[in-house]
Amino acid sequence: IPPELKPISPYIQRAEELTKQDKIISYWCAYYAAQVGISLKAHGKTPRDFLFELLGVLERMKSDIGANDAIDTESVSSAYVENFALKVFANADNEDRSAHATRSTAKKFLAAANFLEILKTFPKSDVSESNEDKIRYAKWKAADIAKAFREGRKPIPGPP
Repeated sequence: IPPELKPISPYIQRAEELTKQDKIISYWCAYYAAQVGISLKAHGKTPRDFLFELLGVLERMKSDIGANDAIDTESVSSAYVENFALKVFANADNEDRSAHATRSTAKKFLAAANFLEILKTFPKSDVSESNEDKIRYAKWKAADIAKAFREGRKPIPGPP
């Protein structure tokens, strides 16, 4: 990923992680990355070529998936992505609140925040206030858990 497009790297990473497990979420991660990448208006041949390649990958992904309401119908797509994101968030939150947080828990919180941010792709779905709160909390919690491990202490479960 060209340095000018660094902000899209978490979404590209999520798309790559999920190509086998969940092609639909993988598609929406790549789609959001393309959307954000284009909005960055990065100049130069390298970022432009990267985005063209990404758009080609999106087309192939879409044709591989075939007809699917979770791709073709905005309300279904939005619900599919939101349900997936909330599942990842709940999984991380349960690990944390049960005092079993690990470095992996921090990564799950970060992934949940990325998946919740993807909801911004769907203009009609309005990312709810509670999801915005979850994005902020997940990012904070990921940083808090990572910091605890760096400092050699046990992460404190739950909210501050």
